Amino acid sequence: MDTFSHIVIGLGIGALAQIDPFVSENQTLSQAVLLSTAIGSNAPDFDFIYRLRGKGSYFRNHRGLSHSLPALPLWAILVSGLLYPFFPGIDFLHLFLWTLLAVILHVLFDLFNVHGTQILLPFSRKWFAFDAVPLIDPYMLVLHFLGFGLLLFYQPGITFLVIYLFTFLYLGIRAFFTSAAKRHLNHHFMNAVRIKLIPQITLLKWDVIIETDEDFLFGVYSEKSLAIEHTLSKKNDFPVLVSESRMDQSISDFLACTTFAYPFVDVRKNGYFIYWKDLRFRTKKFFPYLAIQFISSDFKHKNSYIGKVHSLKHYKKVLRLLSNSTSMK
Repeated sequence: MDTFSHIVIGLGIGALAQIDPFVSENQTLSQAVLLSTAIGSNAPDFDFIYRLRGKGSYFRNHRGLSHSLPALPLWAILVSGLLYPFFPGIDFLHLFLWTLLAVILHVLFDLFNVHGTQILLPFSRKWFAFDAVPLIDPYMLVLHFLGFGLLLFYQPGITFLVIYLFTFLYLGIRAFFTSAAKRHLNHHFMNAVRIKLIPQITLLKWDVIIETDEDFLFGVYSEKSLAIEHTLSKKNDFPVLVSESRMDQSISDFLACTTFAYPFVDVRKNGYFIYWKDLRFRTKKFFPYLAIQFISSDFKHKNSYIGKVHSLKHYKKVLRLLSNSTSMK
């Protein structure tokens, strides 16, 4: 989820906390909990601090340890502990528990989208993603804003208890139909290496990646119907270049954050471009999230770029800079 959605959810949890008599009967604690849940709902994303060490460090570590099970209580302790001295006389346990709920829901909601998290770190580096909701879900936001509007007429705790019951019902429905869609596709593509669903904002509609031994198929699935839009061949005529590109630190950092990056090599007069495109994110045939390495034709110069290209103009600029400069990260 995006930062705005997490803030909205944090405020919703702060309102839900009013169902707790310790919170509702203590105005100071109530204020502390509202602030703490808003911050706690964003705390796992404080891993943006990795950007200070470079873009590659952020790609490698985002949604890693900060979103893991051991980190959940640590974030809650940190946030509630920092706020506690500013609200004298409040009950720390209740402040901590509501903050912990906000942190848990952050990671839970992130698990439901296509990116997922490495929730089992440091025991496993596997990525878990339920592929049930889009990165920005308008339905969940509408539910929360409806709840905020109802606060003018109803008790906050009860109001948001109902809101979250509907929210989890909604998540359950989307997860159920996502699972059903994947089973249906697996039945028809029995030889597929793997199938990835990318939920659209439209309910019960997904972008689909079907990986076979020979290629990738991209399409849209809805109402038990799949429309294939285009394919990409997995043929690789430059295995040595691809293998060596993995050794580049920036490329390695990018590959650490996705299991759906695949290499494509473009031969130019002045050298080679090795593209690692994150196949989960596409606009028609364009993949904006990618890592690119340029290797000069004499193999003396190597430059790399990782990140998002925002337009065709930006894309061409990146290629030009890579082939003309000696260093680009």
